[in-house]
Amino acid sequence: MTSRLSLQPTFTRRALRGLRSAAAALIVGAVAAGSAAAAMPEMSLKFGHPYNENHPLAKGAQKFADIVAEKSGGNIKIQVFPNSTIGSSRELVESIQIGVVQFALVPTTNVASFYPPLDIFYLPFLFRDSAHAYAVSDGEVGQKLYDGLLAKTGIRTIAMYESGFRTITTAKTKVAMPDDMKGIKFRVVNNPLNVATFKALDANPTPMALSEVFTGLQQGTVDGQDNPVGNVKAFGFDKVQKFITLSHHQWAGIMFLADDKMWKDLPEEVKTLFKEVAIETQNWERAELNAVEGQYLKEMEAGGMTVTRLSPEQAAAFQKAMEPVWTEYRGKIGAELIDAAVSAK
Repeated sequence: MTSRLSLQPTFTRRALRGLRSAAAALIVGAVAAGSAAAAMPEMSLKFGHPYNENHPLAKGAQKFADIVAEKSGGNIKIQVFPNSTIGSSRELVESIQIGVVQFALVPTTNVASFYPPLDIFYLPFLFRDSAHAYAVSDGEVGQKLYDGLLAKTGIRTIAMYESGFRTITTAKTKVAMPDDMKGIKFRVVNNPLNVATFKALDANPTPMALSEVFTGLQQGTVDGQDNPVGNVKAFGFDKVQKFITLSHHQWAGIMFLADDKMWKDLPEEVKTLFKEVAIETQNWERAELNAVEGQYLKEMEAGGMTVTRLSPEQAAAFQKAMEPVWTEYRGKIGAELIDAAVSAK
């Protein structure tokens, strides 16, 4: 009995020493983290994008701002402006160039107006699936494009979010084959490649800013449009369109852009923070977007929208109809770059 009791104080002292060591380590870690945050400069930055607050893209942008604020101890404040409130996609690119906006989310097709090789991302049916799109955007082909954009425009790419594969929606016509597109007045992104894509289907392509599309559809200015499922739902296009075709004709990469003039003046620890959080939120946004798309489609169908899923034969017919776009843009973009994207893994 005595021997057992004599062991107890020894055990307690060891346990207490262990607890004290663990507590000390936690305190040192917390102090170090606090010191790192305190060392961050005080900054107030603007982040613009064209997406509705309910969209995973908008949530990803806000998450970026929130994490940066937390990890900088509140020293770096990033104000997020959704819904094109400080400019359309094109205007946001221009604003970054002149230093009015420091960060923006902009589709590759809009940035291609400033650096044409980015048109490669919108070549119809270039990407086999999401994994292939990520291999291009996150790999050597993507980095080459981002370096070229930086050299030409002074705009840095720090991540690539996505809005997914584009679909076709219409008010009156169910689209199951290329011939169904003939004569439809169709909203497209204001980019020559997008215009060429729907001219190849004998539609009547009408360029229009994303912020204007709902009103255009509602008033009958245009009869249809193409956007990924998330955009269709977030912008309420399903309320003014009866049909949606899961054509998957293009993948919509959304570039996370930064003003390089600002970037060059940043301390290294801030650059590291921005890069790490941009990639963290990129991965979160991609996963979130792909998780909610199926639910969005169920809600659209429940709301009365007719969903058309193309068979392999129907998809092949659309690919065949859009081949002239590849012929036209192969020389403009560069055969070597296209081949590298096609073979990326």
